[in-house]
Amino acid sequence: MGSVTVKGLVKQYNDVPALKGVDLDIQEGEFYALLGPSGCGKTTTMRCIAGFEDITEGDIFIGDKRVNDVAANRRNCGMVFQSYALFPHYNVFENVAYSLTVRDLYKGSVGNRVKSFGRLMSKKFGKQLKIFMRKLWKL
Repeated sequence: MGSVTVKGLVKQYNDVPALKGVDLDIQEGEFYALLGPSGCGKTTTMRCIAGFEDITEGDIFIGDKRVNDVAANRRNCGMVFQSYALFPHYNVFENVAYSLTVRDLYKGSVGNRVKSFGRLMSKKFGKQLKIFMRKLWKL
């Protein structure tokens, strides 16, 4: 993915400042943790880096590319929430693997997309969908 650099990040909700000039420099391969009390801006910072929040001021770089105006699905990064906000019926591996499976839906040929969709949905709907997808694939 590359390094992540944040320079002077400011995020305001109306007139309420959530982040005031955050600077980070995370090198590629480095393990980094944001720690602090509730309401200090940890989640807002991560949401800005991942592209889930528009920033008010500052710059975010992933590698050498400035990503301020790059959509979240084009940044090749994401975040895993502390709580079971995604799918509480999935284990940790399945929650992380889900986003990778969804990413496969946007790559390759139509056939690969159908296969990826089938794998994704079979976890949700089980054996009945697998049978349906096999029949569909033979058409």
